[in-house]
Amino acid sequence: MKPYLSKLLAASFVSLAMTGCSATGSAPSAPVPEVRQITQSAHCGLTGPGVAYVRSPASLEDLLGVAGQNMSTGAIRQVNLDNEQLVIVTLGQKPTAGYSVGLERAAQEGTTLKLEMRVNQPAPGMMVAQVITSPCVVLAVASGGWQRVEVTGVTEKPLVKLIEK
Repeated sequence: MKPYLSKLLAASFVSLAMTGCSATGSAPSAPVPEVRQITQSAHCGLTGPGVAYVRSPASLEDLLGVAGQNMSTGAIRQVNLDNEQLVIVTLGQKPTAGYSVGLERAAQEGTTLKLEMRVNQPAPGMMVAQVITSPCVVLAVASGGWQRVEVTGVTEKPLVKLIEK
């Protein structure tokens, strides 16, 4: 075999061996939970910031029956609660229009579903209606055996909802 060919083969072998070692040394990444936004509303009728976890038609009807809410319930009712659960994140009462909340990212940490939210508010000096609102977002989450939901970005401290079995 020619010297340059054997050097090329040796270099290729070393490169492959190093690639294999680095690939087996990395930690597996945590699975990303399947979360999709169903709807959001400026008027959910809920007065405080919070998180609700819905996995039964009865608890869904309780939430949709809240006085003063103005959500698009058709899309919410189409979610099959056998396959997905609903997570409702509320900002609580706000003094003007122009506030909203949406999903920024979702992650799984053991049996905890972590939801990072994005809160939008009116820009300083912006003209907005002087009306009390109660913004919220409704998310559908694939069943994952969650024992805990942790929501960040809405209040200074995370909002935590323990899931009852």
